[in-house]
Amino acid sequence: MSQRTDIAAAKNWSERALKLIDEQGLPPEPDVYAVWYAYATGQKADLNKEIDQRLSSGSPIDAHTASDLRRRYVAEKDLSELALESGSRLSSEVDKILKLVEATSGDNSEFGNSVREASQGLTSQSTPNEVHSAVEAIVEATRSMEMRSQLLEKRLQQTKAEITELRDNLDQARSEARTDGLTGVANRKAFDEVISREIKRAEKEDGSLALLIGDIDFFKKFNDTYGHRTGDQVLRLVASCLKGGARENDTVARYGGEEFAVIMPDITAEAAENIANEIRETVMGRELVKRSTGETLGRVTMSIGVGIFRRGDAPSALIERADACLYAAKDGGRNQVISEANPPEDLRKLAG
Repeated sequence: MSQRTDIAAAKNWSERALKLIDEQGLPPEPDVYAVWYAYATGQKADLNKEIDQRLSSGSPIDAHTASDLRRRYVAEKDLSELALESGSRLSSEVDKILKLVEATSGDNSEFGNSVREASQGLTSQSTPNEVHSAVEAIVEATRSMEMRSQLLEKRLQQTKAEITELRDNLDQARSEARTDGLTGVANRKAFDEVISREIKRAEKEDGSLALLIGDIDFFKKFNDTYGHRTGDQVLRLVASCLKGGARENDTVARYGGEEFAVIMPDITAEAAENIANEIRETVMGRELVKRSTGETLGRVTMSIGVGIFRRGDAPSALIERADACLYAAKDGGRNQVISEANPPEDLRKLAG
């Protein structure tokens, strides 16, 4: 299949996906679009079968269901394959450039030979006709070289535009592969990469590092009482508070379900605990309103545990201590921050 055919097919699938999304009355969010685009392509038989069954039985496919379907059928593997495809095409374009440069080198050599051949027989005794013929040959060789140079420039400009597009596609694919589709913060894969990198950096540079792990209090109650759409709204609200409260060089991630994490390099234990409390207070200060009805649903709270990096830590060790502090905060009444730098009695052994 040619690239032009690929583009035409992708356009048709995209138009069909958007039409299906509109028919279902859904917002064109990343998870929703990914699922219906995959459905439109017909390349995932199990996904199409489940969607068809849901539609025939009258079961709604809301944003939460779409998120679940994407997780099960349109995995990050697909995004990785997109990145690999873009990378492969990028490599192909680079090969084209190298071949063009090689061809130009050959053209330059041919031009030099033509000039030498034309002028080889000229001497101070050459007749005007001989000089004229040599000049004409050199002019002709120059024109030919100029045309080839213009053609090369045109091809290079086209290739440059293609590479720019491919690079943008590759960057987008990489970003999507590391981003949580619902909340817009980093996903678990990105979290694992960053925590490993920051621990290595802190170990090498004898630096500091803190890890916040937070959990939304009574999140299941929101889902069971008000539905998954409201639950998604709560997750987005908390993610927004975390991004607003974190520093520029911190990494906010959705750790799993209703759990979030913030990786904080170059920070003291006291400063990390203060920021955690500011985030907790910001979350508590937001009043939740059901968008569809304007109904006030109360306030959301969250519990946060703060782990502090120790030399020799593996990522799992730091995560385990931050997690233990989180569960101590929940067991102690929720809506609070507990740091291993100031642990309750039953956690002192972790700080020892």
